[in-house]
Amino acid sequence: MRKTKKSLAILAIAGMVLTMLPINAFAAGAVPTRLSGTTAEQTAVKIADQTGWTGTAILASSTSYGMVDALTSGPLASYLKAPILLTGAGKVLDPTTKDELVKLAVTKVYVTSGTAVISQAVLDELVTMNITVIPLGGFDRSATSVNIASKMVGVTKVAVANGLQDALSIAALASAANEPILLTDKDALPNSVASFLAANPGITTSDVIGGTGIISDAVKAMVPNANRHAGYTAYDTNNQIIQDFNASLTYENVYLANGVTGIDALSGAPLAAQTKSAIVLTDGVGTPAAGAFVLSKMSANSVVTALGGEAVVSESQRRLGVGAIDTSVQTSILGKKIEAMANRYDIPPALLKAIAWMESGWKQYKVDPTNGLPLTDQPFIASDGGIGIMQISPANYPEYDVAKLKSDLDYNLEVGCQILNNKWRANPKIGDGNRNVLENWYFAVWGYNAWTEQNNPNYFTGEDAYQDKVFGLLGQKYNTAITFAPGATKLPKSLLPLVSPPSRSSCWSTPTPVHIGDLAFDPESLITNGDYWYNFHIDLQPRGDYYVQGLGFYITAYNSPLVTVADKTIVSQKILSSYDKLLDEADALAIEDKDTSYATAAKYYWTVLQGPSLDPKITDRARTGYQSASAKAVLEK
Repeated sequence: MRKTKKSLAILAIAGMVLTMLPINAFAAGAVPTRLSGTTAEQTAVKIADQTGWTGTAILASSTSYGMVDALTSGPLASYLKAPILLTGAGKVLDPTTKDELVKLAVTKVYVTSGTAVISQAVLDELVTMNITVIPLGGFDRSATSVNIASKMVGVTKVAVANGLQDALSIAALASAANEPILLTDKDALPNSVASFLAANPGITTSDVIGGTGIISDAVKAMVPNANRHAGYTAYDTNNQIIQDFNASLTYENVYLANGVTGIDALSGAPLAAQTKSAIVLTDGVGTPAAGAFVLSKMSANSVVTALGGEAVVSESQRRLGVGAIDTSVQTSILGKKIEAMANRYDIPPALLKAIAWMESGWKQYKVDPTNGLPLTDQPFIASDGGIGIMQISPANYPEYDVAKLKSDLDYNLEVGCQILNNKWRANPKIGDGNRNVLENWYFAVWGYNAWTEQNNPNYFTGEDAYQDKVFGLLGQKYNTAITFAPGATKLPKSLLPLVSPPSRSSCWSTPTPVHIGDLAFDPESLITNGDYWYNFHIDLQPRGDYYVQGLGFYITAYNSPLVTVADKTIVSQKILSSYDKLLDEADALAIEDKDTSYATAAKYYWTVLQGPSLDPKITDRARTGYQSASAKAVLEK
């Protein structure tokens, strides 16, 4: 009850502040009320133009996996007076960024990632433009942060962060204070960071960003004279940081960015630092946590500038929660958030949207019936104990943080993706394992709810099975802001057992017609995830299951119409290597001469037959093995 009163009090304060601010507090000033383009690269260019800097630039990756390298580049950008520009995946420099480099007469570029993220071809293109390239990428994100910090001199203080939003929350303040940002792990200070601190005794104080759930007290004790700045969620931490550093901030300009995508806040940090301005983060759904405090500090001439388009920062959020909320815009923003998380985990976004709708109607919190706004201090908890948008049950998944499941929409979505991917790995495989074929997810979706007979369409419950409902949702449109992909084909009841779920060793062809999902093609992510499972090993666990998992990522990349010839050659070799390893596992199981071993061996042989045929000898070996093993197998019950 106290939390509810506190929320009402904050809203009341915000309302009183609004009555004291003339309307021009939200009107255009020296800085526009929105800096945005149709892509992150274009938005970065708009921000760069506002800095007025020329001659030198920082180049960062706009991809989700590459952005982590650039998280700490804001302070260096301010130190060098160099705007942060972006380029995407691929072998060609983004054309908008290239034009900006020419316009700003840039002769030196600091590159925040290695060639695995920003390709050598892009670096070569910069050289042909008579630009000196200075690489900053390290062997991991912490080493990269050290490389970036090492380019700054006169440093007496550092910020230490772990999470994405935490690094972004301190970025503008650190940039204004010549304070490098170093990235750490939760329970261990990386050797690269420890060595940097030891080599720079002039660094006498530090700011630790985030609570003990993300940076332990043991790590805090290893950095000099540390002060911790933390809130309950990442957005509360953003609010706390702004309050803790209030004395060093001005509020004539305030910047607002989406903390989920993060990329616009990254580009905007040096611009905000020029005027000692705060960057307020929003999760793209509710009113920014720092909104009420920042409003209370603004003057009649203050300008709030959104970084990014309305798809990531709505106009009502730019107004820091002042005025009516357009719930359709909120729904659209939530959809974008789901898409970003799904693509991060290589899940078709349409599928994750359908599951989230099936589970909660896209509710992380209870909803105020008077205005449709989420009551962010009242988590949505179902009668069976499922929490939030993905309805995570602490009884079934005690390893996850219950408090964060209730309070943190991003964490709840991420846990849901992890569980769904685990179900994809553990349950029977369908077809070639292509992750962008919606039908191939049938058993994973079944398992997400429960791998029980109640979800067998042949088991009469008076309604459709859970996964059949989800597949039906894929073909529906709930409103103009939520559009699902075409419906997916359900497995025929006649192929399924009469009562129990199928054996996990069973083999299934992809039913037709086939529906392709909307997974954003990211070859580096797919190959990296494939490599992870290819090399994964747990003693006493069947290694072949991990090769099967890795193959799914490789084959998804191989089958994409967007794959380049070079990447297809690379992934073909990885598929062949996986085939070879998987067939060795199958042969070893067949030698055991056990019923269940034959079943697993048959599954491995069959998996190879479902993938692309790249070597006739491997195909013949798999076919012969499958015929022999399947004839002897007795499927596990």
